[in-house]
Amino acid sequence: MKRHYSFLSAMLIACACIFSSCVDMEDTNQSMVLSGEWRGDFGMYYTYVDARGREYTFDSYDSYIRFIPDHSYANYGTGTQVDYYEYGPYEYQYYYFTWSVRNGSIYIYYDYDHDLDTRISNYHMTNDYLSGTFAATNTSFRLYKMVDYYSWTPYVNTYGYGSRYDWGYSTRSAVGEVADSTGIKDHVLARGRRAILSEK
Repeated sequence: MKRHYSFLSAMLIACACIFSSCVDMEDTNQSMVLSGEWRGDFGMYYTYVDARGREYTFDSYDSYIRFIPDHSYANYGTGTQVDYYEYGPYEYQYYYFTWSVRNGSIYIYYDYDHDLDTRISNYHMTNDYLSGTFAATNTSFRLYKMVDYYSWTPYVNTYGYGSRYDWGYSTRSAVGEVADSTGIKDHVLARGRRAILSEK
């Protein structure tokens, strides 16, 4: 009986190792496809509060996202994201993030704004596009592959905002804040993701 129990335990451990190995290999394969540069509507927006306390919400119309693996075949790494806005005080906003693919989910952690941290558990990815649903908000997105990781140089810049020159403000005082000609600082109240409605 003791021998039978030991054999059964060994078989269970072996099956667990094989399953774990398959999951790790799938995560690695997905990470290799994810690595690179993507473009599309990632559902980003921000809410802006002016000096009089009025709130305005602006939706991004386009995002460029780069996933840079830590090393060859890594299932984690760093990245940059640039969101572009047609209206509002900011023409674009950009972020640094770290990412990983674990147990079939994509995790993105933003270095300077953890309110944007997200998990993408339900997604479909090919060499051409990535579509999925954000786990926290159940909203959908679709990105298109622009460049594979192995054919571009990692993006180097600093975190911050690009202010619009025609918005009426004279100087940018800090990340997330803009000083107008009266010296009163307006600020970004919130950033996040909105539902993306597909056109029929």
